[in-house]
Amino acid sequence: MNFRWTLRRLNRWGISRRKLRGGRLHGLLGDRFLERDLWVPSRESLARAWLVGMIVTAVPFLPLQSIIACTIGFLVGANLPVCFVLQYLSNPATAVIQVPACVFVGRLLMGDHPGAIFAQLHRDPMAVLSGGNILALYLGAIVIGPVLGVLGYFLTHLIWRERPRPPAAPQA
Repeated sequence: MNFRWTLRRLNRWGISRRKLRGGRLHGLLGDRFLERDLWVPSRESLARAWLVGMIVTAVPFLPLQSIIACTIGFLVGANLPVCFVLQYLSNPATAVIQVPACVFVGRLLMGDHPGAIFAQLHRDPMAVLSGGNILALYLGAIVIGPVLGVLGYFLTHLIWRERPRPPAAPQA
């Protein structure tokens, strides 16, 4: 299963730019809704999607993460499928890493000693969700999200190299 297969399947289901033109979503969102970069990954749109998606997915217990990420992604010209899929990084299986990491970073920013934070998290893991740590949880998420987003943005630009364009034919 590759990307072309996915595009063919979407086209068969009636989801293509040509078929969406003139529809309800096109009328509501305009021509920007049909731009190629929103649907087909390019270097820049994928980097933007990672930036937006990681900022939103880092906030734990945020309702409607996918809608928020896709709305912001639409506004900044990010790849919408990647924005949507990145929200699945925030799930109950990854919460055992994400929530303590956010609390740890938040409490570090609040001035606590790293050894004391580790001791408390090791002694009482459920204290992560206690009243005193909720502020630290969201403070850490506000820091971790943009850091991971910017890191992914630059890594995408570093790893994905554009193909060199052939030299222009000489003008006669």
